Amino acid sequence: MVRWLDEIDLDPSDPPVRMGVRTLGDQSWLLQDDEEESQLALKAKLTKDESSEVFLALPESEAAGLEVCSLITGTGRQLIPDSKDLHPLKRAGLSVQEDLCLMRRDEGCWVLAAASLCFPSRWRLSEKIGREISDVHGPVTGYPEFLRKKVNSLMDRLSTTPVWRRNWFIHPDPSLYQPERPENGDPIIEAVHVHDELFLRSERQTLRSLDTAGWILFTIKIQQASLGELNYARKNDFVKWLMNVSPEGASHKGIQPKQRAQILRSLGLSLPNPAFGHGFDQ
Repeated sequence: MVRWLDEIDLDPSDPPVRMGVRTLGDQSWLLQDDEEESQLALKAKLTKDESSEVFLALPESEAAGLEVCSLITGTGRQLIPDSKDLHPLKRAGLSVQEDLCLMRRDEGCWVLAAASLCFPSRWRLSEKIGREISDVHGPVTGYPEFLRKKVNSLMDRLSTTPVWRRNWFIHPDPSLYQPERPENGDPIIEAVHVHDELFLRSERQTLRSLDTAGWILFTIKIQQASLGELNYARKNDFVKWLMNVSPEGASHKGIQPKQRAQILRSLGLSLPNPAFGHGFDQ
């Protein structure tokens, strides 16, 4: 069983967008798994392709980047070899599986000042660099109403002890590098194929303040499992979520009405609420 699937929040009564920040406890700050070698190789490949836009940094972000390097080596991990023109955050990002983002306090708000972002979940770094945190989350439905003030307040209160949270979505594409949203939306996967061709994509995120005044480090570890693996590990919870989550909540997770009907059909179920999609008729 994929162990981290136990951490996926499948409470259908939760709001579509929430922080869900927790202390790390005895969990590791950074994770290593069997995909480390292949993921670091992919990061190196993407970095060599300028069109991929996987690293950008505003001026005066080097000191914070150097602190990130020290934090990584402090865990016993090794960094890739240094070079004359290599920004320290870029070096750090190519040394671990996580993507790394630096937020800077600037005129009363937090802005994205530097990032090594090789595995984006449908957003482009060039469109977000230098923007305030609420603008970075711009495509997330419900963010301004539910989270803007809470997130800024949380970031103001962060200490050097990291906290963590998870989000999750259902995508038909398991590619790690996904900078674009499908122009016409995701294709609908038929019931017979959903367990193998739909994927749960989760970001394990950590946040911590740096000793470098006015800077925060935000890490993102992408973890994925097929819908079949999710059903094997959490079938009862997932069925309850599918049957009870609001249309807005399902849409936020990437599941449109027709796709939800197909997933339910694969499980031998239908949705009794005609307002959502008339069961299998979708």
